[in-house]
Amino acid sequence: MALDAWVATLAFSGQIFCDFAGYSTTAIGVAMCLGFAMPDNFRFPYAAVGFSDFWRRWHITLSSWLRDYLYIPLGGNRHGPARTYTALMGTMLLGGLWHGAAWTFVVWGGLHGLYLVVERWLRARFKGWTPGPLAFVGLGLLTYVLVNITWVFFRAKDFTVASTMLQSMAGLAADPIPMIALLPMIYALVIVGGIVGTHWWMRDKTLEIAVERTPAWLVGGLLAIMAVAVLAEQGKGSAFIYFQF
Repeated sequence: MALDAWVATLAFSGQIFCDFAGYSTTAIGVAMCLGFAMPDNFRFPYAAVGFSDFWRRWHITLSSWLRDYLYIPLGGNRHGPARTYTALMGTMLLGGLWHGAAWTFVVWGGLHGLYLVVERWLRARFKGWTPGPLAFVGLGLLTYVLVNITWVFFRAKDFTVASTMLQSMAGLAADPIPMIALLPMIYALVIVGGIVGTHWWMRDKTLEIAVERTPAWLVGGLLAIMAVAVLAEQGKGSAFIYFQF
C-alpha cells in the first residue's frame, strides 16, 4: 500500500540520519575529550529548503570535499550555466559512485545532481523572488519529500526493488497489501515527526547555544534518560549503516 511504502521510506530517512549523525557526533565528542576540535557533520538537514541548503547541512565533510576537489576543478560556476550544470551533475554522480559500485548509488547521486541543476535554473529564472512563510515551509517539505525519493535508490539492493517501492509510493502497485501493523506505523511516524520537527525548531540555532539556554536540571534529566536507554539497549543494535562506506 502507498501508506506502508511511505512510512517505510520515512522510517529509513530517520534511521539513516540517526545512524550517521549519531556516530559522527560520538566521534566529535570523543575527539573533544582528547583535545581535538572536529567540524560538525550535520546541521539539521531535514529542515533544508532546497538542495544546495540540504548539502550544506548533510554530511558536511563529504559535501565540502566534493565542492573543493570535484565541483570547482570541473569548472564550478565560473564558465556559464551549461558548464555549471555539467559540473553539478558530474560531481553528484561521482559522489553517488563513492558510496559503492552499484548503479542504484549512481542514480541516487544523479537525482541529487538533477535536483541541484533544476534548483539553480529556477533561482536564475526567478531571481529576486523571496518566498513568504508558507511558501518557505512548503519548499522545505517538498525538499524533504524529494530527498525521501532518493533514499529509495540508496536503500534498494537493485532497480527491481526500487521500482516496486516507487510504484507503491505512487499508489500504482498491482496488488497492494498492507505490510506494516498499525502500532509500528504510529511509532515510526511519531519518531520521524519528532526528528523533522526538531530540525525545524533548531534550523537556525546551534546545539551549543540551545544547551546553554536550557535549564541545567533539564539537560541533566535528558542525559540520564539517554544513559539509561543506552544501557537498556546494549547488545540489541546492529552495525552502523555507514560502516560499509
